[in-house]
Amino acid sequence: MSASPAASGRQEPGGAQGGSPVPPPPYGAELALEPEPELELRGALDCLACAVLLSAHNLLAAALCALLCALVCAAALLPAGTALGLGFLCHSKFLHARVAPCEAHLHDAGATALLVLGFTLLLPLLVLGLAAFVRLARRLQLGYCLLPYSLAVYRNLPAGRYHQAAWCCPRARAPAPADKVWV
Repeated sequence: MSASPAASGRQEPGGAQGGSPVPPPPYGAELALEPEPELELRGALDCLACAVLLSAHNLLAAALCALLCALVCAAALLPAGTALGLGFLCHSKFLHARVAPCEAHLHDAGATALLVLGFTLLLPLLVLGLAAFVRLARRLQLGYCLLPYSLAVYRNLPAGRYHQAAWCCPRARAPAPADKVWV
């Protein structure tokens, strides 16, 4: 004679008495300030124009990110570039016209040492430059500059659906410390 869990006053570990777990509520459902508007599709011409503008915006943002990457990597590679430049400038095999400072301070052995040092430093300094760019890009949140193409398809797409940064989207908010998280 086994008693049911409900009759014995004990609940099953699934959370519900039927055996299936209760799904958690949607995140932030009780904290929503206003309901999100219904999504509506754009017209064909409107969608095309918006897609072209989004493409131009994303290309411009990517070009600026590439320019920032080039500047940071160039600054990191400056010591290796200087050593390579002096090595090529002062070695007699590469430049037949000798420069006055090279004749006074460096011979071919010193220029060869500068060339070896410059080529040896290239890869570690490039890795450091790329790491500095990634850190800067995360700090400046450059990933939020690229907009999704779902903006071209739907009207009234809330910013909270594609951005989590509160500084760029007035409707998106940072999670409050009292928010409940279901695990």
